[in-house]
Amino acid sequence: MIPAPLRDAVRRAAAPGGVAAFDADGTLWREDVGEAFLRHLVGLGWVRLPDGRDPYEAYERAVQRDKRTGYMYAAQLQAGLSEAEVAAEAERFARSWVPPRLVRAALELRAACLEAGLRPVVVSASPLPIVRAAAPLAGFGDFAGIAVCVRDGRFTAEVLEPVTYAEGKVEAAAGFGPLILACGDSLGGDLPLLSAARIAAVVAPSTGSPLATEANRRGWPLLPQE
Repeated sequence: MIPAPLRDAVRRAAAPGGVAAFDADGTLWREDVGEAFLRHLVGLGWVRLPDGRDPYEAYERAVQRDKRTGYMYAAQLQAGLSEAEVAAEAERFARSWVPPRLVRAALELRAACLEAGLRPVVVSASPLPIVRAAAPLAGFGDFAGIAVCVRDGRFTAEVLEPVTYAEGKVEAAAGFGPLILACGDSLGGDLPLLSAARIAAVVAPSTGSPLATEANRRGWPLLPQE
């Protein structure tokens, strides 16, 4: 159950065309669906590197160097693959992966936003194909993720703006309408979005999370990640 003050705040803040933007990984569902799907594609042999290195290990090293470019790299690793084939595989993967990991409190907040007349959207740093497949399983019809250009039905390595990480999430959310509420779990990835919203809610344990510490400082409500 989401806190009554948060539910009341959502009801009071509702405005025509207003947007409620939710992060996905760690917020709507536990764990990272983008990383899980990348491991799946590597296991299928669809994603390879020319020098024979492990693509997932290369991705992890890229994220360690810089999260924004690392998350872009996850999308770029799909370069050359058929957009239609990846979409079909993403739907198959999401149907089994997402439902058992859904975060109940975040879904209750989505329902409260919808009831108040806000437009719930997903703004995720995972690659767009898996976001497109996973978001409807959490009840969302609008979404943004890290996207690359498609030519002749195949992905390229050319990343499209905005890159939906940190400040890029704010830009992506604004594309759907005025930002009223934001919900996230990551200090580095979600703080700009949370700070830009009139109402912020954090999905995190009460202790041990840098974002939970910031939320307590700012008086933002904490929702359990279960």
